Amino acid sequence: MMEIIRIANGDYGRYEELLLYRDSLKKEAEQYLIDYIREFGEMINKGFEAKIACIRLKKAISFVQAAINNGGFVNQDELQQYLEGVMSEYNRQLKDMIDRHNACKSAGTASEYDILKIKKIYRRIAKQIHPDICPVVKSHPEFEELWNRVQIAYNHNNLKDLEELEFLINKALEDAGIDSVDVLIPDIDEKIREVEAEIGKIRTTDPYLYKDLLNDKDAVDEKNTELREELEEYLSYKNELQTYLDSILG
Repeated sequence: MMEIIRIANGDYGRYEELLLYRDSLKKEAEQYLIDYIREFGEMINKGFEAKIACIRLKKAISFVQAAINNGGFVNQDELQQYLEGVMSEYNRQLKDMIDRHNACKSAGTASEYDILKIKKIYRRIAKQIHPDICPVVKSHPEFEELWNRVQIAYNHNNLKDLEELEFLINKALEDAGIDSVDVLIPDIDEKIREVEAEIGKIRTTDPYLYKDLLNDKDAVDEKNTELREELEEYLSYKNELQTYLDSILG
């Protein structure tokens, strides 16, 4: 394992702990987001699907009215080609939302014992190759890929991958000839303030704040009611638009 020698230039211990705490908050926020999407994702997606159906109809109406105003006729092939083009981004967004919802539904859970082990392994790895704690690893590209894999495994509570990655990282450090390194982080007091501000932002914004909603049954019921009402409004508006489009098409 690499031995880190910290040069006395500010509170490295506090900086290190703040970075690890920030990462743990990010992980919690990601879990709250997954839980939020599990709970509300289906209704959110249905609402968005109804919304883009309304947008499609409004664009179709504009196309048809423009053709009529110019004294021409409506070419259905041109209309469909136009709609496919202007709606492609909306359809992509909907697909991404559906894929994310499916991924969240299938996301696994870990036991408290495994989560404790995951935290310990992550802390050990972070003290070795976290790019903010050990800038020296930035000069070794192989550690960037390893760190990205660590982040993914940590966020998804994948104990097996973290255990394997810790072994690979120790081997990579050995192969790179990194036994010990002097760590000198310029402007560390300013960096501490930046991390503290980032921590404050994470704790006071979504998705971290979703935990308050998800832990309140009445709030969950109210949110589901709100989403159902929104869906019903879009479906009603969709029917109105379709009726109007049919009327101008004759």
